[in-house]
Amino acid sequence: MRIPALLPVAVLALALWAPPARSQEQGGLGLDLSSETSSSESAPQEQQPAPGMGLDLREGEESAVSLTPRFILLGLETPERAGSQQATAWLRELAKGAMSSGMVEFAATPKQARERLEAGYEAALSCAQASCMTEPAEQLDADLLTTARLSLEDAGWTLRAWTYDRDRGVVHEDVVSGRNPKDEAFQKEAATKLGHRMMALARPRALLKVSVNVPTAVVKVGERILGVGSVEARLAPGTVQLEVSADEYASFTKAVVLKPGAREEVQVRMEISGPAPEGPEDGVARVSSKRRGGASTPIYKRPAFYTALVGLAVAGAGAVMSMSAKDVEKRATDTNGDGIIDVTRKEMLDAKSQANLAAGLLIGGGAVAAGSVTWLLVIPSRSEPAAPVGTVSAGGASTAVHVVVGGSF
Repeated sequence: MRIPALLPVAVLALALWAPPARSQEQGGLGLDLSSETSSSESAPQEQQPAPGMGLDLREGEESAVSLTPRFILLGLETPERAGSQQATAWLRELAKGAMSSGMVEFAATPKQARERLEAGYEAALSCAQASCMTEPAEQLDADLLTTARLSLEDAGWTLRAWTYDRDRGVVHEDVVSGRNPKDEAFQKEAATKLGHRMMALARPRALLKVSVNVPTAVVKVGERILGVGSVEARLAPGTVQLEVSADEYASFTKAVVLKPGAREEVQVRMEISGPAPEGPEDGVARVSSKRRGGASTPIYKRPAFYTALVGLAVAGAGAVMSMSAKDVEKRATDTNGDGIIDVTRKEMLDAKSQANLAAGLLIGGGAVAAGSVTWLLVIPSRSEPAAPVGTVSAGGASTAVHVVVGGSF
C-alpha cells in the first residue's frame, strides 16, 4: 500500500505543534499568545518573587529619600491667542526637554503648583527675578524653578524661559525665536535648550541626618531651621554650619562638609550647661589676680571689719569711764568753803581705779581699731590667703580654714 507523501508531513507538523500548546496550558512555559489586556493583568503576578528566593539588594530606608534635584515648570504665559492655543503642546515639550537631561525629577505639575501657591501663583508665573522667585521655590521645595513666556516680539515669536537656581539664588534666562508657535522644530529647540540648562545647574542633593539625645533641641543649618529633635534633610552640597541648641543645655556647633549624592550622619550628645569646675590653671589665675589687687573679699565678710568695731566699742567704753572719773575728780574740792571735801575717800579710790581702767580701754581699743582699719585699707589683697596650686576650695568652709590657718584680718 502506498502512503501519500502529504500524510507524513501533516503528522510531523502536528507533533511539532502539540508540545508548545500543552506547555502553555500547564504553566506558561511556552509563548504568551494572549492579548495586551491579559498580559498587563498577569504581569504583576509574574514579577512577584517566590518567598525566600533571591537576594534583597535594596538600600532600605535610605533609598526612600531621593537626592535628585527637584524641578518644577511653573507654567507658560501666552498673551497672544495664537500662542495660548499651543500652550499645552509647549508645556509638554518643555517638560520632556527638562527630563531628557536625566538630572532632575518633577516635584509638581503646573496645576499642583497653582493649587499650592494659591493667590501668589499669578505673580510667580510672571516673575523673572530672584527676589520674587525665592519664596515660591521655598514654598514648593523646588531646587530648580522655571517660568516661561511665549509672545510676539520684534524678532518674531519668542520663547523666554527663566530658571531659578535655589542653591545659588540666581536666575538664568534662555531665549529661542521661531516663525510659528505651531512649529514643532521651534518647540523642540526650546525644549533642548531647557534640557541643557538643567544639565548645567542640577546638582545631586546631600542627605544630612542629625541624631540628638534631647527631643526638644532645635537643629539649624546656618539661618535655616531643619526641625526639632533628631531630623534628616536634603541639602545643597557644600560646607554648612550645623547648630543644635536647647534650653538649659550647652549649644553644639560643627562645620559639616556635604558631598553631592552622599549621606552624612552627625551624632549629637548635649550636656546640661553650668559652671565648669575650677582646675589648677584657674586656681593659679585666681590667686595671681588677687595678688595684683583684683577682685577682693567684701569688707563686711572680713574679720578685721568686726575687730575694728570691737576696738571702737572698747575705746568708747573707756571714754565713758574716763568722763565718769573726771566727774568725781571735779567734786573732790571744797566748793562751799566749809573745809569738807564733797566726796568720800572710797569714791576717790574708785574713781582713780576707774580712770586707770578707762585709760587702758582707750589705749587698747584704739590700738585694735586702728590696726584693723589699717589692715582693711592698706592691705586689702591679703583678705584671703593664697591656696596651694591645684587646690579647689568651695563655699564658706574655705573661708573658715583660711581664718584659722592664715590668721588674716
